[in-house]
Amino acid sequence: MIIIAYASIFYFGAIFGSFFTVLGTRIPIKENFTTTRSHCVHCQHTLHTQDLFPIFSYVRHRRKCTYCKTKIDPMYFTSEITSGFVACLLYYFYATDLLQLLVLAFVFSLLLVISIADYLYLLIPDRFQLLLLLGVVLLRATLPVADWPAAFISFLVIFSLLFFTGLALPGGIGGGDVKLLSILSLAFGLEPTLFIILLASLFAGFCFLHTHLTNGSSLQRRLPFGPFLAASAVVVHFAQILLVL
Repeated sequence: MIIIAYASIFYFGAIFGSFFTVLGTRIPIKENFTTTRSHCVHCQHTLHTQDLFPIFSYVRHRRKCTYCKTKIDPMYFTSEITSGFVACLLYYFYATDLLQLLVLAFVFSLLLVISIADYLYLLIPDRFQLLLLLGVVLLRATLPVADWPAAFISFLVIFSLLFFTGLALPGGIGGGDVKLLSILSLAFGLEPTLFIILLASLFAGFCFLHTHLTNGSSLQRRLPFGPFLAASAVVVHFAQILLVL
């Protein structure tokens, strides 16, 4: 029964991950996500029901569009798998605290949407940042002890550090990344946020070297940092829980 329960939770999370991917791909370019039917981004062919099962459709069609045979970006599969695993982790650690589970699910979902938008368009829309800020404030409010002064100090330190770094090294870090990290610092505090930056930098550096060595991509190519920050934030969150247990 436990295996069935977690398998159901996993796929439930994957379904939501598929939806959040739609939000991340459409909202930044102002494409309607409520009335426009799902379609292939290459041939624009409308997708049918059998094409829309998260994970299974991607595997069944061998990572290609059924209609134009163009290879599908692994981003879709990755976001669905990731959402499934995160849903299982949230249930495992927060099944007895429904309010915190829902708030964390909201925050992590926004991080996924932000990651998709930054990955595709190299931008993080302010509306996503504002929603994330709301989620972080709600998350802080659900904690048994909310140390707001420490949270605001962390925010000011991280924002100032990144802002002046951006002035000293133009093009080194985007404004969206500065806002994202500043908001995350409200949720995590100063030291965990610095660790998020370190972990994200390591992930990004490894990814950059891998794509350069395997695909010969230019060393001048811009790399979206948002997905690495989001992934690192999730890793740090659950790592903190494991260290406390």
